[in-house]
Amino acid sequence: MLLVTPIAMLDPSSTPDHRLWMSFAASLLAHAVALAVFAGMLLPAPVSVSVKLGDPAVMQVLLQGSQPAETAAEPAATVDIAPPRPIIESVRTPLAAPKVQESPPEPRVPVRRIDLRAPAAHVAGAEMPAESIPDALGSDTPIPPGDVAVGAAESAEPMGHAQALRLAQRFPQDVSRTPQLRDPLVVPYPPRAARAHREARIWALLIIDANGNATEATLLPDDALFGPTVENALRSAKFKAAEADSQPVTYWLLLEFVFTMRSQSPARAAAPR
Repeated sequence: MLLVTPIAMLDPSSTPDHRLWMSFAASLLAHAVALAVFAGMLLPAPVSVSVKLGDPAVMQVLLQGSQPAETAAEPAATVDIAPPRPIIESVRTPLAAPKVQESPPEPRVPVRRIDLRAPAAHVAGAEMPAESIPDALGSDTPIPPGDVAVGAAESAEPMGHAQALRLAQRFPQDVSRTPQLRDPLVVPYPPRAARAHREARIWALLIIDANGNATEATLLPDDALFGPTVENALRSAKFKAAEADSQPVTYWLLLEFVFTMRSQSPARAAAPR
């Protein structure tokens, strides 16, 4: 604490010790004033500091943080905007109708139609092409053996699709029983075909009336070696008529004639003729 003695209480006629104390008090007062002024310079302006002699001095310091510098604004990116595309109107193009794929024409096969109600004309001695008759073999040469099988077909497709459609239009009624052979056919192997070692498959399309008689026949193919033999067998055949609602009706029948040669044993083939 700083004690100041009032000047009025000091007497000029006092002793030298009293003068010394006065000088010392004045020096302390000057230093106190200087410290007070210096302290006022350190404090900010808005803060008021009251300093009294004999009281402790309180200093308040306001710390103000530095504000971050404003970030520089990024330059705006330039975007090129493409011009709008022109509107294209759709154009409807009429499409051509697809062409109906026609079935390829069936290969032509020689066909012979026979009227079985008429008498046979030159059936036994029918003319044949010269190249079909083997001239190297004489009439006294033994005939090689052959087999003949006869059977009825279930459909008319072997005669061709067109012929099958014509039969369906000609005979639209459903039958409960198709025409049948009364007795098995015995068909000999044609001698000239056997000597030539010829084999064949002949289809015979027959029209059988309500009385069981074959009125017409169509041979496919028309073979000069096998055709006459098939015709002779058909003229002598007996049939049962087809039935519809338990009544005999006219209908068609397809017979298959298969001619095959028998295989000869080597010993028999090497035997002298």
